[in-house]
Amino acid sequence: MRFPEERLDDLRRRLAAARLPAAPIRGGGETPETVARLDELIAYWRDGYDWPAQAERIAALPHRFVTVDGVRLHVLVAEGKGPSPRPLLLVNGWPSSFVEYLDVLGPLTDPAAHGGDPADAFTVVIPALPGYGLSDRALHLDLDREAIARLFDRLMVQHLGFGSYVAHGDDIGGGVVNRLGIHHADTVTAIQTANWLDAHVPPGAALTAAEEHYLVASREWDRTEGAYAHVQQTRPHTLAFALTDSPVGLAAWILEKWLTWSDPASTPGADLMLTNVMLYWLTDTIASSTRLYALSSPPGPRDVIQVPASVLVTNEPRLPVPPEEWLRRAYPRLTRVAHAGTGGHFLAAEQPALFVSEIRNAFRSDHKLT
Repeated sequence: MRFPEERLDDLRRRLAAARLPAAPIRGGGETPETVARLDELIAYWRDGYDWPAQAERIAALPHRFVTVDGVRLHVLVAEGKGPSPRPLLLVNGWPSSFVEYLDVLGPLTDPAAHGGDPADAFTVVIPALPGYGLSDRALHLDLDREAIARLFDRLMVQHLGFGSYVAHGDDIGGGVVNRLGIHHADTVTAIQTANWLDAHVPPGAALTAAEEHYLVASREWDRTEGAYAHVQQTRPHTLAFALTDSPVGLAAWILEKWLTWSDPASTPGADLMLTNVMLYWLTDTIASSTRLYALSSPPGPRDVIQVPASVLVTNEPRLPVPPEEWLRRAYPRLTRVAHAGTGGHFLAAEQPALFVSEIRNAFRSDHKLT
C-alpha cells in the first residue's frame, strides 16, 4: 500500500498552514478534555507522527483485491495456523478501517504463538466496505447493509472458497453482519455483533418496563450524541466539502468519535488513531464512507436473525444497553449477551486480548447453542 509522495507533501503543507478554532463554544457538547486531546493529537500529527513506520507495518499485511458483482473490494486475508482454522469475517464500521483490527490478527490466526490453543485458530478475512479505503466507491449503486452483506457472502463463498464461515461486526459492520444472519443462514453458521439489531415492533405492541426505558434512553442518546449521524444522513455532500479539503477538519470529525466512544480507561494510542485518519485522507473517502447513513435499511416485520448469535456489549460511555428480552425479539437463537467490563466502541483496538477472548468464546465449536 503506497501513496504518491506528492499527496504526503500536500498533507504536510496543509497541516503546517492549518487554522485552528478559538476557544470552544460555551454550552457545546464537547468537553474541555476532548478538545484538549484533539489539540494534542493534531499537533502530534503535524510534528511527531511517523507515517513511514506505520505504512511499513500496513504494507506487510496480506492484501488482496477481489471483484465481486463488479465491485472491487480491498480485502485482508490472514491465513490461520492450527489443525482446522475456521473462516472468520470481520467487518468494521464508521469512522474506522482495518486498522482497528491490527493488534488482534496475530492472536486470532496463530493462537499458539501467543500462548493460546491452536484449536482456536481462525483464517481472518477483513474486507473494506464499499466507499472505504481502497475498495471501490461504487456510488452509482445503492449499496445498503443488505446489499453489502450479499457482496461479502459471495466474497467468502464464491471467491475465497469457504463453504461456511462465522462473522463478527462492529458499528455499521455489525449491521452488515446482522443482515448476513437474516439472509444468508445457509452459509453463515453463527454471528457476533457489537451493534445489535432493533427488531421491527408494531405500534401498540406490549413492551416490558425495561424495554420502554431502553427506547426512551435511545431517543435521548440520538438527541444529545447523534448530530454526526443526522448530518451524514441529510447533508453528507455539504459536509464532505469541508472534510475533503481540510485534514484538520477531517481529523477532528473522526477523532472526536474515537475519543468519546472509547472507554476512557483504554483509549487507543495516538499512532493507531492517526493511521486510521491517514487512510481516510490519502484515499479521499470521507464522503463515500458516509453512504450508509443516507441509505437506511431498517428491518421488516419478518427480519430476524436466523442463526446462533452472540451480542457483545462494550463499555462505551453513555450508550444505552437493551434488556435481553428486547434482544430476543431480533435474535431468537441468542446464545449469549457478553458484557465487556472494560473497552469501548473500538474494542479490538482498545483491549485486543479481551476482543480475541470474546471472539473465541462466541465461536468455540463446543459452545452450547440455544
